[in-house]
Amino acid sequence: MKPTKYLALITLLGLIALVQSCSKDTSDPGKAEIVSEEAAKTTTGYDDGSQLLNPFRINYAGYLPNQEKIAVYLSSDEGPISWELRNGEGKVVAKGETNERRVDDFASGDSFFLIDFSSYREQGDNYYLSVEANSSSPFAISNDPYGRIKYKFYDFFRDHRRQGDVFNRAVDNWTDHEVTFNFIADAGDQGYYPVNAAEAQWSLINLLEEYPSINDYYQKHSAEMSTVYDELVYFSDPLDKIIFPGEKLAVAKFHTFTNTTYALCPGAPGTSGTCISKPESKATYSLVRTAAAMARLHKKYGTEAEVQANYSLAKLAFDNAQSEDPLCQPPSAFGGEGGYYPNNDNWSLWRDPRSHRDPCASGPEADPSDNNINDDIYAALVELFLTARALGLESDADAYKTSVEAHPHHLRVDHFYWGAVSPEATLSLLTHRPEGMDLTKAEQGLIEYAEKVIGYQQVGYPGVTFDVKSDFWDSNDKDDIDNNFRWGSNRMQLNDARLVMAAAELEYERQNFAKAATYTNAVLKVLDQMSGTNAVALAMYTAKNSPHIEQAVSRTHDALVSDDIDGKFALGPNNWTNSDDPDMPAFGSQPGMKMFALTGTGWASREISIDGNASLVPVVYFATEVAPRILQAARAEEP
Repeated sequence: MKPTKYLALITLLGLIALVQSCSKDTSDPGKAEIVSEEAAKTTTGYDDGSQLLNPFRINYAGYLPNQEKIAVYLSSDEGPISWELRNGEGKVVAKGETNERRVDDFASGDSFFLIDFSSYREQGDNYYLSVEANSSSPFAISNDPYGRIKYKFYDFFRDHRRQGDVFNRAVDNWTDHEVTFNFIADAGDQGYYPVNAAEAQWSLINLLEEYPSINDYYQKHSAEMSTVYDELVYFSDPLDKIIFPGEKLAVAKFHTFTNTTYALCPGAPGTSGTCISKPESKATYSLVRTAAAMARLHKKYGTEAEVQANYSLAKLAFDNAQSEDPLCQPPSAFGGEGGYYPNNDNWSLWRDPRSHRDPCASGPEADPSDNNINDDIYAALVELFLTARALGLESDADAYKTSVEAHPHHLRVDHFYWGAVSPEATLSLLTHRPEGMDLTKAEQGLIEYAEKVIGYQQVGYPGVTFDVKSDFWDSNDKDDIDNNFRWGSNRMQLNDARLVMAAAELEYERQNFAKAATYTNAVLKVLDQMSGTNAVALAMYTAKNSPHIEQAVSRTHDALVSDDIDGKFALGPNNWTNSDDPDMPAFGSQPGMKMFALTGTGWASREISIDGNASLVPVVYFATEVAPRILQAARAEEP
């Protein structure tokens, strides 16, 4: 027999009410799972809440033959439980018994068993797991479990291109300058944020510089797809246009549409149109690091004129920002739909009731105070140094090197995202390995961070990369709600996977193949989580045209591209703020992993963004093109 294709015998509203009531019941963590034993056979299994009624949590795409293959089975039983792995014909190909159990997992509220079927390595489609009368959805065991959808993850950028937008209205009418450029729209907002664009561009730039063969990897699949370099060139069109004439700092946000009923451009003439925010320091340093890195790519793939234009722009913007006092704009300076990028996002937002504090707060009361502008300055310095070195500009390179090595963030390895970018600079240094710079501290930091991630993955759901009980993000807020699943929690965990990827490659180069495989498996568990082994039982990306991925997000917050298009990646659970999203569970009503909109297109958890997809692309490339090599090397050493 094959896994049941569930029939819609329960009305949607009643089903969702059932799921929500079960998931909130913490007195009996197995209650939802007991209900699901029969219901799992009859529900639709789509992105409507019914997916929670199946007790299995798996990677719906599949697993590499040599990876650690761990599934979650929700149950209130004390165990042990017996499981079977069956192929597409229903034949039992592996079986076992497990007593490895998590009870009242803090991050999810779930109680579950871990089913380890790593020893089965034969490739094939339509495998499924069984425990008693319950069956999982089908999945593959393959060296390429993601198939064509891995190209769609990258095609996200082309799909979200905007061309020739004209921006001519400004917040508080601070400028009458009009500017036109091409860009890749950010998230559901249709806007261009230089800070978030820099995050996405760095991710693709680092991927291209670490694995140069990726440049035409996607174009080989389809001639319509761009090379990575060409996509980055399109991405970079705004760079020389966002410092306005007579200004020193870069504009922090360009929004394509505002009106009086939805998203205002305060103080701008007229009642609707585009919106230009005020300039700020963080956006300027973001421009610096992107322009500097693009100059390196132009040297390899482009023209000398492009090299000089980008390097000169990077130097000018850096000098401009250094000549000004740090400027951090509040929300009122941004306008338009969507948010803003404070220099200390952990401090700037009072979450309940929702209001704002100083976006450039510093000092001990605003921990982590050193991730205001210091991280942006450091990352800009590193990219300028690496580019000056690549261009043979010894005097510039020496000056920047001195500043880099003297900076307190030098060789930092820690979580990263747009609010804390120093580890990205460390990864850039490790990719280029500049002569004369001791990177021992960075290498040690990578290994230590990878070991921390592995430790966190032993606690609850096997893909979670951080301490779910941490007080790191506490900021003397007006509430005591746990906030470890930040806005964009999926993206932040993929960024953790990027660091563990680097640790895996480092140990592979040292020929420590077993340790390299351990880190590789940690990376793959993050992808497992993104592909269904999570507390809402969904692959976190659209996959309507990828039938081998049975349970996937089918509704996103995206103002430009239909949800019928595969590969759009949701930012994920968010217990930091609901941001007035009516589709989200009530603030603080669920554990972090379940703070996800089960219905609607709630922007607080279902929003897509350029930096989210830019984090996913490298990890999936690693899983498909790099991980098999590392895992095979480790297996060859097994007795």
